Amino acid sequence: MNKNNRKEQLYHEAFKLFLSKPFEAVSIADIENASGMTRGAITYYAKDKLGLFYSVVKYYLVDTQNLKQKITQTEFDSLKDFIEAYVNGCQETMNRFNDVGKNVQNASRAYMSLILQICKYFPDLHSQYLENRNQEVIIWIGVLQKAIEHKEIKSDIDIMNTARNFMNLFYGQSYIDSLSVGLNTVELRMQLMNLYKLLRI
Repeated sequence: MNKNNRKEQLYHEAFKLFLSKPFEAVSIADIENASGMTRGAITYYAKDKLGLFYSVVKYYLVDTQNLKQKITQTEFDSLKDFIEAYVNGCQETMNRFNDVGKNVQNASRAYMSLILQICKYFPDLHSQYLENRNQEVIIWIGVLQKAIEHKEIKSDIDIMNTARNFMNLFYGQSYIDSLSVGLNTVELRMQLMNLYKLLRI
């Protein structure tokens, strides 16, 4: 197994552990057993448990929630096309998460709990998480402005608030669904498209 695969395996198994138990309850021995790697091999990728926790939550929680990671396409013919790409990106992210968390009890709730731990242990990552949201607002604003220019939607809307409304539908749906089995992208698509229809000329 090459270094990249070993690192991915370590992150994968450590993420499942951090989903299953609070950070304090996960031991290096747990990580060794789950990953099949020795302590020396683990410290090659992270100097200690806290360093590994940082790398894992950054990889799975912060970086994957960056909209530019969810949507690789940069140009869209319409707001409707962007919404479809947005939902598809959310579904692909959910698929990756479900693959990692499939053996974790109440994985979606555990995911939300892990986000809260970011605030406690890594203020810089929490700031980056918030910056991702700010960048997402900017992307939505750009898409909405283009839709107005192309006369796809009404021109008298409050663009900033409308961008936040689209985002809040995602974050609200994510929170509600985290209490059950995880984000329902069918429901998310319906909610986003309902808002889109209200904006149409």
